[in-house]
Amino acid sequence: MMDLNLPPLLWLVACQMVLHALMWGLSGVLLRESRTAVAHWGLFMLLLGTGLALAGARDEPRLWWTYNGANLVTLLGFVIMRRGTEQFMRVPASDKEQLAVLLPVAVVVGLAGPGEQWAALRIALVYAAQGFVVLRTVMTVRPALLQEFGRGAMLAIVVPASGIATILFTLGLRQALNWRLPMEMQHNDGANLWLMVLYLTGSAMFSFGFMVMLTQRLVSTLRQASVRDPLTGLFNRRAMTEALERQWLRHRRTQAPLAVLAIDIDHFKRINDTLGHAAGDSVLIHLSTLLQNHVRGEDVVGRVGGEEFLLLLPDTQAPQAIALADRLRVLVRAESLGTTISVGIALAHSVDDSAESLIARADAALYRAKDAGRNRIEVAD
Repeated sequence: MMDLNLPPLLWLVACQMVLHALMWGLSGVLLRESRTAVAHWGLFMLLLGTGLALAGARDEPRLWWTYNGANLVTLLGFVIMRRGTEQFMRVPASDKEQLAVLLPVAVVVGLAGPGEQWAALRIALVYAAQGFVVLRTVMTVRPALLQEFGRGAMLAIVVPASGIATILFTLGLRQALNWRLPMEMQHNDGANLWLMVLYLTGSAMFSFGFMVMLTQRLVSTLRQASVRDPLTGLFNRRAMTEALERQWLRHRRTQAPLAVLAIDIDHFKRINDTLGHAAGDSVLIHLSTLLQNHVRGEDVVGRVGGEEFLLLLPDTQAPQAIALADRLRVLVRAESLGTTISVGIALAHSVDDSAESLIARADAALYRAKDAGRNRIEVAD
């Protein structure tokens, strides 16, 4: 079989890998989100490009770096890709598994000579090892992909990656079945041409797919930041206003009961002034946890001011709302937070012409509770 001049194609694909590496490097500089994973992906692309460039430089005499070195650099790139992907998906790292499975392969490939008599061994082992890494990456991150990004995104990553793993295993098996015919990638071989296509399309799909997911995660983070209080993690005033409006419209449509609890920490300024803002923050966080742990799944809890909290209780009548408020009041006092709470309760009824009027009545009841001595509950008329 006549040799086709494949080295220029190898160099072309290597340049594309380097461009992908630069893209991930720039992303890591500009973005804080998943910076460690992004750095791993950039290094993966750089090592893959380096391995292909070394293969493109193969000539006589056969040098260890252009043959064994190219194999090892490429394999290391796949190992780093898996580690970065696991970090991105926040699953436990598989370093021990990778070390146990791939270290023997690396040792054999590293110790084998660059001569043609060792080529089949190197090729079969490296393709099989690369296929193993890709397949195990898919198996490891698939549940996390499904949970965070949904079935569509999961399939968009898992199906092509599984296909790539299958191709790599096939190439390794093909070499093993043709032991006397080394299928080095610089030789004229239809499989090598398809391998270059695989590298081109695979790297593009990988970069595009994970860039889309990185963007989705950033958007989700920004969306959460816009509706969550940064200290307590509770809904902020904006989110509580939207939630109240939804519950108010539901109440008007179905006449379902709706209760609102306005909660204020008594003498909170004194805590900040005497113990410091760190102590005040600790009280806020503790109270936030307490509130979340003692409401139902359908209830909505938010922090709407410095020491002011709001609870929306759908399908709740006055006795249940009063019982919950009193239980919370007793718990706060019993847990030695250094303070107490006052609570104003309002039940939606015909006098309310808007959601804001319901909140206004709850606030008025809260101020009556504080004026009457604090650490008490008042129900709006």
